[in-house]
Amino acid sequence: MSFRFALAPLLRLRQSIERQRTLKLQEANLQVSRVQETLAQLERFLSDSAQSDSAALTAGRTAAELQFACVFREKLHHFREELQADVRKLELLRQQAVSAYHQAYREREVLETLRARQCRDYQQEQLRRQQQELDASYLLQRWHRRN
Repeated sequence: MSFRFALAPLLRLRQSIERQRTLKLQEANLQVSRVQETLAQLERFLSDSAQSDSAALTAGRTAAELQFACVFREKLHHFREELQADVRKLELLRQQAVSAYHQAYREREVLETLRARQCRDYQQEQLRRQQQELDASYLLQRWHRRN
């Protein structure tokens, strides 16, 4: 008879939950990375835009063009604030995903530890039984030889 873990369905469930939480954590990491990259691109664009506006002013750009560039830059600054708020929200969601993953990991780990312990105990019991059978066989042979 081979070892059978009575809580195997629960262990499979915990493994499945852990996989789901891992995927959610990866998705949260990806979302944070995407928004941070967009924010970094916006920062680079704003920096480049300020430098080009300064050069354009000396080159004779019209007031209407400068005003349009100023309004556009204000919109971009507002967009940057929105992105920064998004990053903060996504960071919070990522922290929640990390916590959920760690919880799922611990719950699965407890069951796997229990399974390993029960398997080890089962194997030790099997070895004891085999030894008892060998001892009984030996004693039976000795008894037969005496008689």
